[in-house]
Amino acid sequence: MKNIIQQIFGSALIKKTHAQFAWVDDLAEMDDIAALKYCYQQLAIIIAQMQAEQDVDYKVLLELLIQLEDVNYTRLEKLSCQFVQVENLKPELEINISEACYNYCRQSYIAHLKVIEKVINPNKFKLDGNMPVIILGRAIYSAMQMMKWRMFTQASPPTKMWIQLFMLYRIASQQALLNIPIELFKLSPSTSLSAYFVQMCMLGQLTQSNLHKQQVDIAYRVLTHWLTRAHISKHFTPEQYLFFVDLEKDFPAKRMRNFEPNEQCRYWELDELEKQIKVGVTVSDRGEIPESLLGAKIESVKRLNDTLSIMLAEWTKTNYVRQRRKEPRQATSKTAKVNAGIINICNQVQQANQISSGLRLSKDGKSFDERLRSHTALTQLSNITINSGSLDTWIVTDESLHGLGTRVNKYANILARPDKLIGLMMDEDPSQIMIGIIRGVKPTTNNQLKVGIEIMSRHPNWVQLRQLRNEELFAETVSFVANKEQPANFDIGLFSGIYLPIEAGLSSISTLILPKLNYKPNTSYAVSISGTPKRAILGEPIESCDDWIKVAFPF
Repeated sequence: MKNIIQQIFGSALIKKTHAQFAWVDDLAEMDDIAALKYCYQQLAIIIAQMQAEQDVDYKVLLELLIQLEDVNYTRLEKLSCQFVQVENLKPELEINISEACYNYCRQSYIAHLKVIEKVINPNKFKLDGNMPVIILGRAIYSAMQMMKWRMFTQASPPTKMWIQLFMLYRIASQQALLNIPIELFKLSPSTSLSAYFVQMCMLGQLTQSNLHKQQVDIAYRVLTHWLTRAHISKHFTPEQYLFFVDLEKDFPAKRMRNFEPNEQCRYWELDELEKQIKVGVTVSDRGEIPESLLGAKIESVKRLNDTLSIMLAEWTKTNYVRQRRKEPRQATSKTAKVNAGIINICNQVQQANQISSGLRLSKDGKSFDERLRSHTALTQLSNITINSGSLDTWIVTDESLHGLGTRVNKYANILARPDKLIGLMMDEDPSQIMIGIIRGVKPTTNNQLKVGIEIMSRHPNWVQLRQLRNEELFAETVSFVANKEQPANFDIGLFSGIYLPIEAGLSSISTLILPKLNYKPNTSYAVSISGTPKRAILGEPIESCDDWIKVAFPF
């Protein structure tokens, strides 16, 4: 890329660039996050200079942007892989990585827009060769990275981002640049501006599908490897096209439904992509990754299969089923203490059960026996209290038999992630606790998130378990497991779980939710529920995610 710039602008410019932006050389000595933060700060200074209409050499700045993106391309790829592959990142690290990557991409995108505004007009500024295609493509790339990182954290893209993208499309269309083959980075798939445009619009369309971060990353990689050519049309032919954008509106691609075309609409077909996705689903069903995706760095075949199935359901031309609620919800307004993490939820259920059974708790949420034992126990049994500051307060806005709708502040809450197991203790009745799974997270106005929760149980029970040794008699174990006077901390084999009974409309079998770390399938366990002992052989998990598993338990 540097050779291209040198051929266009001359070797004198390269020397000038090196002198003016020598700080770029310092990036090699920094770690990835620190380097992106430093680039963000330097780009902010440059953007401020452009906005103040100070004397800026846009040829030099163009060289800087291209050089920075070449240097940081690998960094962004590395951080993206780390971010999505690690299941339980510490909240501080998750925020640090996502904000550093997003802010850098955001500043790079703004800088591109400023430069394009000055240099893209061929009557005022002459760019030779493929440079107009390259700078437009790099701008779209920055926008797509920016949106991807927003989707990772369930956040909305910046206001007017789609209007700005459509402006870039208009420029490319006017200068007949849309279908010129382009390879933006070394070893990246050869594509075109029209394909980049459609890739971004279709990724944006998936924001309504509540993908978790691994699925967002896979969808991005599938699009960049499979959708490398696209024809964008002004003409409305409903039998041919399925998706469209309106260049005057700040929205991504929409499916044509109750649609009235106008001259600002643009259309494209996805027939070839749909065929590839169908083949991909079939291949991944066999436990294999399609050969055409081997270079896409997709690690999990199961996640690939799940993501392709979602993409196919959303984008299929036939048999499309619009997602709707299974049942109406009743509006309400109440608050609940919400917790995540299987150990924390077990403690929360134990406390709610104690309150329900009439056990008086102290102000810190402990019974008299627990406070008495705390004088001798090495570790307290429970760290969850009625007014615990470690719990998040969510507002329940609507509910039905099977689910809840809640509203939370997106900046104050780190629990709102799809497929997250949570416990909800209602403030109006601390004995009432529900176990649920987050199924949908959508950004709304005023920095709020609308969180949809599928209820697993309204009557969970705290249980204790212990794996039985082959030579151990059950009668000997029961007395130990059922002994409430003995702190659980004194036996490392004793652990807590949650019993979910059969509930009309919610579940047809009784199950246990257990810590993944403590569970061994097809093993005998002694289980104590409300003081009632039972021996059971627990089989393979029927559901598993994060730090928990769910297993059938006939009781």
